[in-house]
Amino acid sequence: MSHERRRFFRIDDSIGVAYRLLSDEELADQLDGEIKPVDSMNLIASYDNKIANLCGQLQTRDPLVAELMETLNAKLSAVINQLELDSRLVRRVAYKVHEVNISACGMALFTDESIPEGATISLEMSLKPGNHLVQCYASVVSCGMDEEKQKFYIRMDFANMSEHDQEILIQHIVRRQGDQLREARQDTRIEVAGDVQED
Repeated sequence: MSHERRRFFRIDDSIGVAYRLLSDEELADQLDGEIKPVDSMNLIASYDNKIANLCGQLQTRDPLVAELMETLNAKLSAVINQLELDSRLVRRVAYKVHEVNISACGMALFTDESIPEGATISLEMSLKPGNHLVQCYASVVSCGMDEEKQKFYIRMDFANMSEHDQEILIQHIVRRQGDQLREARQDTRIEVAGDVQED
């Protein structure tokens, strides 16, 4: 199955969502190409590789200094991991669970507030059940009032999503689609068995 085809799979799902409108200054920076969500995991991994390489070279010249640098890096990694854990706990509280229709390109959801068409938002999604975090920007395609639900229905396209986050999102969608198909088949078997017993 091609990566491009997987991008357009669309499912109904329940996920944690947190978003905010970009300020005028942030929006100006984005238009100038200066602002992008940071792919922190890839950035930290590249630093770790560089430190490991340099410590390996230093080991032959000064083993004591190399050991000190490796210990400092391990301590720094422990601090970063704790900060990331704390940050995830705070974010989890801030997320509101929404029923969404989502693909790797965008999503639609009901909200209590209107967001202007064409607005750019900073978006974070917590994918269930693993609480995988995906960050990006999104451009609001449309926003209209649903009279029956008395909520606003917002459609948005994702933008500036890292390859890492996009792959996490695609894998989640494919996995959830498989789960939903299995559940539908199981429900059909139960209905057929029920009909047979009634006869």
